[in-house]
Amino acid sequence: MAMTYFNLVVNIEVAEEKGEDANLAEHFGQTFLMGVFDGLGGRSAGYDGKTGGRIASEVASQISKTFFIKQWYGNITPENVILLQQEICQSLKIKADTNMPRTSSRLKGSLVEHKLCTTIALASIPKQQGQEKIFEVNLAWMGDSRIYFLSPTKGLQQLTKDDLVTPKDALEMLRQDPPMSQYLTADINPRWQIHFQHYKIEEIGCFLACTDGCFQYVSAPWEFEKLLLDTLYQSTGDRMDTNNWQKLICQKYTDIKQDDISLILYPVGFNGIKHLKSTYQQRWQHLQENFISPTANTRYDDLQRLWSKYRIDYEHYFSSIQDIQQTTNYKSPNSENHSSSLVTSTSSSLSTNTFQEITQSSKQKAAAKAEKIKNLLRNANYYYQKNQLKEAEDSCVRVLEIDPYQSESKYILGLIYTKTALYEIDSSRKEKWFKKAASYLEEIRKDRAEKLIESLQTLCFIYYHLEQWDKAVYSYQECFKCPGAEKLDHWEEDLETFITSLRLILNRDEAANIAIQFCQRLDSNLPYAKNAYPYYFIAVLQEIKGELNAAWNSIQTAVEIYNRSSHPMEIKYESLQKARQKYQEIMNKLKSRGYY
Repeated sequence: MAMTYFNLVVNIEVAEEKGEDANLAEHFGQTFLMGVFDGLGGRSAGYDGKTGGRIASEVASQISKTFFIKQWYGNITPENVILLQQEICQSLKIKADTNMPRTSSRLKGSLVEHKLCTTIALASIPKQQGQEKIFEVNLAWMGDSRIYFLSPTKGLQQLTKDDLVTPKDALEMLRQDPPMSQYLTADINPRWQIHFQHYKIEEIGCFLACTDGCFQYVSAPWEFEKLLLDTLYQSTGDRMDTNNWQKLICQKYTDIKQDDISLILYPVGFNGIKHLKSTYQQRWQHLQENFISPTANTRYDDLQRLWSKYRIDYEHYFSSIQDIQQTTNYKSPNSENHSSSLVTSTSSSLSTNTFQEITQSSKQKAAAKAEKIKNLLRNANYYYQKNQLKEAEDSCVRVLEIDPYQSESKYILGLIYTKTALYEIDSSRKEKWFKKAASYLEEIRKDRAEKLIESLQTLCFIYYHLEQWDKAVYSYQECFKCPGAEKLDHWEEDLETFITSLRLILNRDEAANIAIQFCQRLDSNLPYAKNAYPYYFIAVLQEIKGELNAAWNSIQTAVEIYNRSSHPMEIKYESLQKARQKYQEIMNKLKSRGYY
């Protein structure tokens, strides 16, 4: 039977909309590329309402995806990981110089000087061709995110070594949190260098990419393996596309999470979920019989004894991993037998001096690019405000030629094409301009980049005018959920168009509830006289949901605020009229149902 290829992706934020992890899971023909990125928010400030960690992990993920799409087809090599590091750090440098103030010189040498920091852990796995049970993997990493292999015979095996100032084993790491010795950042140390490793493994199993939220908050290293296998055997569904293993892993981590969690799991060599379960059956029983559960209250000496047995297989590949300082010339992988598994390893081929030269040159180029981007964006905004749309467009296009990930330029292009559409008389050309605007703003939405709230607000407007009601409602939902959305301008118009769109779709309740929550946030941000506005919209939304009693209470509150207002000039006459009309409509509906 042919082997089945699939992957599970788990992404959980410890605080909604404040997560700092990013991930990457892409099939490139015959190669699967997976990666995780853990933004180090505590090490740097950010901008536009995002932490430095979130910005850094998103940028690293976006660039990694584009980097391997363009020319490498998902294949990691010892040469291209250095180029990847250079490209990511250069982009982080541009973003830091464009959007963040320079650090005071007296703070040099401290962690404060490091801006936009993230870990990276990537694995490229060619799909098995020909001889069965031989799987090759190339890894690249920096920081303390990890790549694992889950062996059916030896259990969980760590394929990467954490970059730590003081090396610790996996058990010690659960009780201590030593600082990292290197990570990707806008101000990278010239001596820091990304790791490369090649393995050839003669065994079917599962590869995993994980941020530290996956393994750092269990009580012992084997508890991570048990979590994976317990949920596998609790899962139901005999086909890969209907099995709920991924859902159970998410539920488990939701219960125990103390940090953001990004986990990608990629099984290799299996021909279905039944084959996967049967293959790990003996290993799962071994864990149940030989490792204490739960281990949270177990004496540390007992944990040490168990760890001494577990670590033999867990650290099986550690002897093959060369320290970053011990760089060697890259050679074609040669096999070295390791009982049930065959592993070969190589490390990066560029010398530290060469890398220092590249890094210094990159910093100078990044600073020049940042300054050029800043000037072009200033021009673009000026031209847009003056309604010189062609000149504004040219400035934005030039920015994207320098930095294809620059989100502010995409946002301005979205505004330019939206305004062009509004000026257009011909309906087909109007639609074309709206769609062009949406394409740029959707990129910002997809990547959760800067200007996200503003982009969503404009997308709502575009989809409303295109009469794509489902897309308009969905975009409004996302916009309303964003922290800070209640401080936007034109929220009255937004709620009016949202309600119009909502009436034209079938599934309304969830969207209405999100909008009600948004109105409640508005209520706490407005002066008393204007608090009537959100209560009016809450009443309309509750009426749409069929909750007439709740709607009656809300509209009564709105009218009462209007009547008690000591600043009538702050009230829009048309808003007051709408509220009074809605008051009468709801009262009439209640009367018709015998409530009055």
